Amino acid sequence: MNRVTGWFLFPLTLVTVATLAAPLAAQEIPAAVAKAEQTRIAAIAKATTSAVSVFANGGRGGGSGVVITPDGYALTNFHVVKPAGSAMKCSMADNRLYDAVIVGIDPVGDVAMIKLLGRDDFPCATLADSDKVQVGDWCFAIGNPFLLATDFQPTVTYGIVSGVHRYQYPAGTLLEYADCIQTD
Repeated sequence: MNRVTGWFLFPLTLVTVATLAAPLAAQEIPAAVAKAEQTRIAAIAKATTSAVSVFANGGRGGGSGVVITPDGYALTNFHVVKPAGSAMKCSMADNRLYDAVIVGIDPVGDVAMIKLLGRDDFPCATLADSDKVQVGDWCFAIGNPFLLATDFQPTVTYGIVSGVHRYQYPAGTLLEYADCIQTD
């Protein structure tokens, strides 16, 4: 494409995009869609308050977790806390940094329980029966994978449940995921 053709197509593209967007902007969003969107936004806002970013000491790694009790017990992955040793730092969406200690681990199941210190009124997630999850259910994940969110605000991803009762065989390690929920 030469320079003249490129300059000609660029304004044409803008006109086409503007023309297509105008009818879409004029249409109203169906009430059911708007309500579902507001419900999703509210659920994400509520869940965000109990998300935890886990920081291994010395910048040796970290990841995400979720507070499950008001006194600071939180679930995370073993691979997230392993580099930390017995103590670590954790942040939440309240922009505060908390000390935390490991309470229990399951290296094979890749699960760890930690306890955040410093208060007894942590916002916590409501746990539910995972056997009631069905393929096709909408889902979202909130956290700080790879510790990319440097402002303590967790990221959100949204998708669907694509499988239930999944099993992942160990691949050269002790790590074994049993009875998992697969999401996409």
